[in-house]
Amino acid sequence: MAINGINSFGSSYYSYQSTINHMRLSQALSNNSRASQAYAGYGSRYSRPRSTAMQSGINFARQYSTSMSELMSAANELRTSNRSGVVNDLTITSSDTSVATAKEKLTVRDQKDIRLDVQQIAQAQVNVSENVRASARAESDMDFTVDDGSKSIDIRVSAVNGSGISRTNADMLQEAAEQINRGNIGVTASVVQKDGQASLRLESKSTGADQTFRVSGQMGAATGAENVQTEAANAKYAVTGNGLTMQFESRTNEVTVDSTRIGVTLKGTGQTTISAGVDVDKIASALDDLVKSYNSSLKLLGNNYGRGTGVDRQLRNMASGLGSSQAMEKLGITVNKDATLSFDRGSLVENIKENPSQARSLIANVSNMAERAYTKAVTGMNVSSRSLVNGDISGASSKNITNPYNVFAMYSRSGAYNMSNYYAVGTMMNYLI
Repeated sequence: MAINGINSFGSSYYSYQSTINHMRLSQALSNNSRASQAYAGYGSRYSRPRSTAMQSGINFARQYSTSMSELMSAANELRTSNRSGVVNDLTITSSDTSVATAKEKLTVRDQKDIRLDVQQIAQAQVNVSENVRASARAESDMDFTVDDGSKSIDIRVSAVNGSGISRTNADMLQEAAEQINRGNIGVTASVVQKDGQASLRLESKSTGADQTFRVSGQMGAATGAENVQTEAANAKYAVTGNGLTMQFESRTNEVTVDSTRIGVTLKGTGQTTISAGVDVDKIASALDDLVKSYNSSLKLLGNNYGRGTGVDRQLRNMASGLGSSQAMEKLGITVNKDATLSFDRGSLVENIKENPSQARSLIANVSNMAERAYTKAVTGMNVSSRSLVNGDISGASSKNITNPYNVFAMYSRSGAYNMSNYYAVGTMMNYLI
């Protein structure tokens, strides 16, 4: 028979009846297995299942937040709108380094190709004497002048040393070179020796058509050094960009293109393409990171499906993909049956390097995919914490409603041990008996 309540009259009877009810409840609970689900502590408001569920929910919310944050960061690295990302970290290259090398001087923001036609590189004047036997004795003194147009130096070398012994041709040439170099004019001198032969080489310190010098006098072992072997010359080249070709001339081989943003060193005649493009290896590494972060987030959501409405919505959002399978295949990405992605780094690198004309469209596809991933991550970050675990909370609540202490506490302001509430006592007794 159900007990509908225990009434009380007067304060003393009220206390007495509360004590009796407490004793009856304690005795009944000690023999009921369902009571073991409750906390043993006095006045506890939550059962163990609900407390455990809450802690589990907090841990999951942290995992979820970290996962979405990492996905957002990985995607942002590949977005065109991110100026510091790898898509905008452009590398300057030359298609033929024997013609010219290139490097960034000022920040280059846009991918571009510039054609460079080098007709002539800048040259210094070079004079080289005739070869003489290095070990042979000098036959005459050397007495000549080197004039660079603004300054001159007189070179005098005796054919005999201080002891009156004849000097070798190599010694004569070496002494002449040292005197020229000490003279601090616009000419450097060196002695070239090969296969027992020696010669004096003179070269202007700077390139350019106006960097000339003259040699005259008694040359001795340096005979022929007065003759020009290579004439001083300016560099001549053409730059084609955006369909416009312009001719240039320079005293040096260090020039700039793209409004001085790109520095170029001219190496030889011919044609090369100076490109401002992405670093393929950096793009591949960043895309690999994005795929791993995406898969990790997708698996976390899948493993926790049903935990909350927010998880379920975000899983559907993620599983909808990052673009068409055809577009992603060109990036070396395959969509698996479980919606996760597989990335073939070699395929991406090969497609970009072997098809330069398609490189920009491929990079654009990378950026578009990254934008979608970034948007999905942002959407995930905006999911309320409660919606991530409201399934857990609902489940825990349904279990708690059958817990005797929690049922009792629903009707008692002071907790399950307040026996003065006769409605609560009646409800509890009905449950136990």
